[in-house]
Amino acid sequence: MSPLVYAGTTTIFFAVCNWVKLVPYAMLGQLSTENLKVAAILTIPALLSVQAGIWIVKRLSPTIFYKLITWMLLIVSIRLIWGGL
Repeated sequence: MSPLVYAGTTTIFFAVCNWVKLVPYAMLGQLSTENLKVAAILTIPALLSVQAGIWIVKRLSPTIFYKLITWMLLIVSIRLIWGGL
């Protein structure tokens, strides 16, 4: 799978996951005006980050991309395990 397809696929997957979470969040009363304001404000840096990610993915070789992704996943996994202990 090319890095661009990989990045696009994971983006779509997490977008669907987040849309599915909207119903439970609404049922729990988490969709307040304040939370929606924060989400709207954070849309700007999110869009800038997406553009930066596209720029990076297009310039990295697939070998470096997958090595970078593997190491980043390892670091995040260790951090999550450490936080759960």
